[in-house]
Amino acid sequence: MTGINTAVTNSAVNNLKLAQVQAVSGLLFSVFALVHLANTTLAVVGADLYDSFQSSARGIYQWPPLELALVATLIVHIVSGVLRMRGRRGSKAKPPLRLRLHRYAAYYLALFVFGHMAATRLPALFADAPPFFGGVSFSMHFMPWVFYPYYALLGIAGLYHLFYGVPVALGALGVRAPQSIRRGPGFWLPVGTGALVIVMALLGFGGVLYEIDDPLDNDFARAYETALDRLSLDSQ
Repeated sequence: MTGINTAVTNSAVNNLKLAQVQAVSGLLFSVFALVHLANTTLAVVGADLYDSFQSSARGIYQWPPLELALVATLIVHIVSGVLRMRGRRGSKAKPPLRLRLHRYAAYYLALFVFGHMAATRLPALFADAPPFFGGVSFSMHFMPWVFYPYYALLGIAGLYHLFYGVPVALGALGVRAPQSIRRGPGFWLPVGTGALVIVMALLGFGGVLYEIDDPLDNDFARAYETALDRLSLDSQ
């Protein structure tokens, strides 16, 4: 029995440590996520404001040491989450709806986040063509049936994961967030409002809310068109 009790205790301690590692890494990365979501909401207003904010923010979070630290923090957060998920195998307890949604959002984000980073950063690094407003518009014009639902789910999943996860992370570190933002209208109202703003931002990128420049006439679009032409030639 002593051996069993020791194993259970060690497992609980390891899970607590993983929870704290996941909490710290999540809180650190949430600062970038919040900036990214704030930038997205500005597309409701107009392209110039969106680009101005992104240009200023890029000067900070794309400073190479900070950018590498952000990527490392994200990897730590995902790995610790996967390890905790493996530790839950065999559990028959059904988590509450909000926690299930939090985990579904995490799965979606983890599945696409590195591809998203590559698709936006590689053109900037190798073709000096950061996406800005025109780049997002280009992708939605190029493959609307893919990118409208993709961006909507990416933004809403990020918003939900952030808003639910921050109080949980603080709790894992011994800081109790106010109950008013952990449940009830204090949780669902800002999440629902934020989701609506994200959908409106996509309509801005798509040229529904206001007139936008030609989505094909920007450096990001030209960089992708050049890459696609090269791939087409190589396949012949």
